[in-house]
Amino acid sequence: MNVNELLRIVYQHMEYPLALLLILPLILIVWWLLRRQWVLVKEDLEVRVQKQRVRKLLAITRPLLIVLACIALASPFVQEEKIIEGDQFIQLLVDNSTSMALFEDVSGRVAAGLEKRLETEVKVVGSGTQSNVGDSVLNHLKPYGSILLLTDGNVNAGASLGDVALFAAKINATINAVRLNPIRADAGVSVLGPVKSLEDTDNQFTVVINKVGDVKSVRLKVVLDDEVVVDEETPLPVFQFTRKLSKGTHKVTASITSQDFFPNNNAFYKTVRVVPKPKVLLYSEQSSPLETLLKQLFVVDTATSLPADLHDYYSVVVNNIEASRLDANTEVLNDFVADGNGMVVFGGEHAFDKGGYRNSMFETLLPVLVGQPERKEGDVIIAIIIDISGSAGAPFGRWESTAQFEKSAAIGLMRSLKPDTRVAILAFNTQAYMISEPSPVFAKQGIDETIARIKFGGGTNVAAGLLKAIAILSQYTGSKNIVLLSDGKTQLEQSALESAKYAANSGIKIYTVGVGPTTDEQFMIDVAELTNGIYFRADEESKLNFIFGPVDENQPKGGQLELVILNKNHFITDNFDANATLYGFNQVSPKGAARLLATTSTGEPVLTVWRLGLGRVAAMSVDDGSKWAGSLLASGNSKLIARTMNWAIGDPERKSKAFIDARDTRLDEPAEIIIRSEQLPEAEGVVFYKIDEDTYSGNVLPKSVGFQQVAGAVFGVNYESEFEGLGANKELESIVRSTGGKMFSASDFDGMAEHAKTKSKRVVNDKTYWRWPFIIAAMGLFIVEIFIRRIVRRE
Repeated sequence: MNVNELLRIVYQHMEYPLALLLILPLILIVWWLLRRQWVLVKEDLEVRVQKQRVRKLLAITRPLLIVLACIALASPFVQEEKIIEGDQFIQLLVDNSTSMALFEDVSGRVAAGLEKRLETEVKVVGSGTQSNVGDSVLNHLKPYGSILLLTDGNVNAGASLGDVALFAAKINATINAVRLNPIRADAGVSVLGPVKSLEDTDNQFTVVINKVGDVKSVRLKVVLDDEVVVDEETPLPVFQFTRKLSKGTHKVTASITSQDFFPNNNAFYKTVRVVPKPKVLLYSEQSSPLETLLKQLFVVDTATSLPADLHDYYSVVVNNIEASRLDANTEVLNDFVADGNGMVVFGGEHAFDKGGYRNSMFETLLPVLVGQPERKEGDVIIAIIIDISGSAGAPFGRWESTAQFEKSAAIGLMRSLKPDTRVAILAFNTQAYMISEPSPVFAKQGIDETIARIKFGGGTNVAAGLLKAIAILSQYTGSKNIVLLSDGKTQLEQSALESAKYAANSGIKIYTVGVGPTTDEQFMIDVAELTNGIYFRADEESKLNFIFGPVDENQPKGGQLELVILNKNHFITDNFDANATLYGFNQVSPKGAARLLATTSTGEPVLTVWRLGLGRVAAMSVDDGSKWAGSLLASGNSKLIARTMNWAIGDPERKSKAFIDARDTRLDEPAEIIIRSEQLPEAEGVVFYKIDEDTYSGNVLPKSVGFQQVAGAVFGVNYESEFEGLGANKELESIVRSTGGKMFSASDFDGMAEHAKTKSKRVVNDKTYWRWPFIIAAMGLFIVEIFIRRIVRRE
């Protein structure tokens, strides 16, 4: 057994392994004390001989006492599997909402079949157009209990089934469901599209036709204002169209004709309010191809010098301007952005590292530092945390279990790192365990086998894993990072978020990777964003290479670089896939509070954003398309620039002195009406209250479908949400499996009962501490020492 293997075992089986470091200094202190003669007195030869014997005894016993005490202080433990017996009992929850009328009622048959096999409690949940199955499941969940659902899985009130499943996994409860077959046919229609848009810009609308049962095709008619967009028989589930719209409120009506069960979901009403284009300033000293794109989207003023008054503009675009021209205007730009406006800075041959931005006044406004970050070898340290809780045993895609994917991802990340990068490997369930202490990648011999041997089981406490990683990283300098591989289903969620805040305050970034059949993505996003890290979905984990991997391994030939969207959890990059080639870039690095959204294929920053005061600043560290980034102006890729501008602008009516706005709603759900006016607005049946300066809000509760107008605001009223997306919820099975549950046929009573009995027995990992044997041994040794010393002195 080599030293590394011994250290690994020590770290794996001791709660506080650093306590062992006290052994050597304490032994040296004791040795020094034993050799020290504090008071010189004249003694008989016999007395001196006795004292020498005692010192020899103490030289043996005291080091042993120190070793035993330090081992006890380090809290050695063994991980043991324990079987917990639960009640052999099942709760059957029957969904009684209106949408269930499409399915055969098998509740009586299932209840009778289960009652013959084990104790069964039947509860009816939901009624009419309110389907609050999530709340009902939440109210009936018990630790290690089993619930069987008879539902289509569509929830329109209260807690979502996905959130309830996360809670169920935390308390080791199981949710199961019965597969239901529709006996009636139905079709419904809905329309997706923008709520607010800019005039004369493209607006895409998507008409969705949801079919249940034996519905082959429907007659679809779509009307935009007075234009009939389509009126034809179609078997397709989706129809899309794009239109440029003028200023004002526009109405979209989609209707279908079909012989189906529910007629009230056969028409949908949508409004889109089109507002004037906001005014932006393009500050550029030379002609720019960017001007053509911006003028398609906004009202654009161009200038070769920055005006003193920027009040009329929503955003300023600074294109390839040297710092010597900008520093004199930094205060003007700072006040403009801090007041709630935007600024987008494009690079080029006269910007960033090529324009003297480094250490300039203008650099203080930017989300990036100019130049390549100065790092020494081994200056990056990463703690990889692997979730080994019970939920990691769930099958995941082509992987036998989520844990298997996590192990593979951890090993893959290790292999992609620079050899001198320091890495620590940790695992956690309800406790955190050190798998491999921090050391350079090149020194981690046999780490693949060590990771592969990790077993999963027990509850989940993300905070435990984060806090142990933070404690380890805090001992080092340089770039400190955590990579968390988990499904995000954790106990003590708030504690985990507080741990993330603690990491941020300690200068540590957390990058999260969501794994498993169902992931609490919002939690994982929140953990990452609290530290200005990034959340990656399981199929994106290789993008960690762009952050930590060696650049030269990815360096393409011929100077061509690909654009990579690194962070898809932002308004600018959401659901956006780039297909752009870059031929150059400016050398920058993100500031600690900034968010890096896009890079080159070698990991160099391309788009970095941050908030400054009430405003927003984006740094595009490529040029305007004149030389390096022409493909960013092409159709499709230009959305990146358009979205960046829209993000920087914010609300396009922010500077408007008056407007009326209302959002579409559904039957029996209030519609909010917002009016900006110098005077308190009035409307029949609506009470307005002030929510901001010259801005008022009021609510109206519609009682019929169609387009309605209140106080000059036009909005659509649609059928109840109970009738949208009818049929079995496609996510129900994955939700069930995330809790360790199963889907059963309506006649598989034996399978339902046997699964409930099996799940009532849970195997959990628990720690058994071995402090007392060492404490008792130390006490026994001390007593023996006293006994021997007395015998020696009597001789």
